[in-house]
Amino acid sequence: MAWLSDSVRIMHDEVRTAAAFYASPAGERTVRLLGPHLTRRWPELTGQRLLGLGFAAPYLPLWDDSSALTVAARLKAAISSSESSIIHYPRECVVSGKGLPFDDLSFDRILMIHALETDHAEAGLLRAVWKILKDDGRLLLVIPNRRGLWAFSDTTPFGQGTPFSQGQIRLRLGQAMFHVEHSETGLYVPPFRKFGSGKIGQTIEKAGGTVLPAFGGVVIVEAVKNIWSGLPLLTAKSRIPARRRIFEAG
Repeated sequence: MAWLSDSVRIMHDEVRTAAAFYASPAGERTVRLLGPHLTRRWPELTGQRLLGLGFAAPYLPLWDDSSALTVAARLKAAISSSESSIIHYPRECVVSGKGLPFDDLSFDRILMIHALETDHAEAGLLRAVWKILKDDGRLLLVIPNRRGLWAFSDTTPFGQGTPFSQGQIRLRLGQAMFHVEHSETGLYVPPFRKFGSGKIGQTIEKAGGTVLPAFGGVVIVEAVKNIWSGLPLLTAKSRIPARRRIFEAG
């Protein structure tokens, strides 16, 4: 097990925060491995407004050539005061998860990564996202998988906060009035340098979805707004005009 202790030591040296992680070779490899999962869901976003929420800046360039506007928003609760003034993306801001500073129906697409698992008010955050997403918009959520090795590695941003199973995130999204249209796992490469580099990492990533789909490092969920879930269902009696119901009751 010497390779394991050596890999863990290396990862401890490479990363303490999401910013440090994505500035390291390990973070660059992670973007290369996760990127194809994301672009399969959203191949291009021509003319659409995209918000990256959490620490999404490393992934937003995937759509820079097509989106009409791309904004990165980091959660205040997930960063230190010394990091708050550091800009990682040309259009980036720091926001509170309880109240996002955007107008209702502002964005066509929202990518959330390193967001939900680190925010203490997860229900409030999802409802805030629901409000600023257009009625025909789409949410792409990347969260640590509680069954995956990455959730147990506290030296990566995927090992911070609360991991979720696919069933748990479906439940959370349903409670926040979202409907899940697609769910998969990704990041099958263990969080150690030996496995993540070059063709080895790409081979493991391609095979993982077939061999061990339940044990990917992250859960990737695409959801849409359920705009009807807040409306009361009409019963047979409620469909009768009010005057007729009064007459029948009399």
